[in-house]
Amino acid sequence: MTRPADIYRKTQAETISPMRLVVMCYEAIVKDLQEAKKFHQERNIEALYDKVRHAQDLITELLIGLDYEQGGEIAVNLGRIYNFILRQLIAVNTRTSPEYYDPLIEIMSDLKEAWEQIARQAPSQAQGSIKA
Repeated sequence: MTRPADIYRKTQAETISPMRLVVMCYEAIVKDLQEAKKFHQERNIEALYDKVRHAQDLITELLIGLDYEQGGEIAVNLGRIYNFILRQLIAVNTRTSPEYYDPLIEIMSDLKEAWEQIARQAPSQAQGSIKA
C-alpha cells in the first residue's frame, strides 16, 4: 500500500519546474555535505558514507542532465565542477579533517544561489526546459 506522503512527493516531483528541481538538488547536496561534515567530526562512518553517497547520486543526476549542445560553455564548466566535486567525495575516506567539506559546501552553495537568481530573473524559463 502506498502512503499518502509518498504519493504527494511523487506528484510534487512530477509537476515541479525543471529549474526548481535543479535548485532542490543543490539544496539537498549542501545539506548532505553539511551533515557529512558533522558525521565526520563524530566519527559516525556509516552515516557519513550514506550522506556522501546521496550527494554523489544527486551530483551525478545534475551531471547527466547537462545539455552540452544547448548549454555550451556553461554546461561544459558545470560538468567540470560536478566532476571535481565527485572526485573529492570519492577521496573522502582518505581525509582526516572535517574541514575538508567546507570548500565543497561553498561551491555547491554558490551554485545553488546562482540557480535561484536565474529562476527569479527568468520565471518563464523556469517553466521550460533547462539548457545548462
